[in-house]
Amino acid sequence: MRILLATAVLGLAIAGCQRAPALAPASSAPVQIVGSLTERLKSEGDALMKEHRYDEAAVKYQAALNEATSDIPIRFALAVALSHTPRREETITHFRIVMQRGTPGSAEVTTAREWLASAKELEASESLAATPGSSASDPKKGRVLGKIRWNDIDPYKKRVAITVSLIGDDVENRDVRMGRPDFKIGRVYEFRNVPPGAYRLVAEAGGTPMWDLKVEVPAAKDTTLDLTESNASVAKDFTPSSN
Repeated sequence: MRILLATAVLGLAIAGCQRAPALAPASSAPVQIVGSLTERLKSEGDALMKEHRYDEAAVKYQAALNEATSDIPIRFALAVALSHTPRREETITHFRIVMQRGTPGSAEVTTAREWLASAKELEASESLAATPGSSASDPKKGRVLGKIRWNDIDPYKKRVAITVSLIGDDVENRDVRMGRPDFKIGRVYEFRNVPPGAYRLVAEAGGTPMWDLKVEVPAAKDTTLDLTESNASVAKDFTPSSN
């Protein structure tokens, strides 16, 4: 069931603490109840949220979610509670699940996407999907994408930002340059509507070039090029700095 939830994102947290903006507490709107225990736990969590006891509320919501694992409103309430705590990675995980499994256009999905975007945790494909009209691809252009992997780095345990650039390497496309500084190891990079031709795919971490690869982009097709230790320009024991 659709619910009306508080969607205002509060201001950025104190500089340097690396926490994303916290959200206003979720309302005590009805959820899909599996049993009286689930209802009681959700109600107790709502009461604790009103008292700004966010850690305790998260415990209640997690217990309720354990009873109703597919319930998006409960998962959203848990994510909102966690957003008021230092448990950033758990918050990211639950908001991402809400965005992926919730009803498109719902208050939960919209707010989850806004929170992830403000926390700079929205992946390329998720960001593009959120932009009206962005899903329509130019049939004369291609797409370049791939997974960034390095020595089993888990993006939920270690945040390593990677600047990835796609640079035209032909006379016809030498003025084409696409790039983003906030892709992350352990996640996907993506460039859409790329004019056909030869390119250099360059990626660096903390100012250290890690990849410099040639890639040919055809029209109206996807070109997949993963960035891993096997095609890197640095030694396999290189340790990129975390963010």
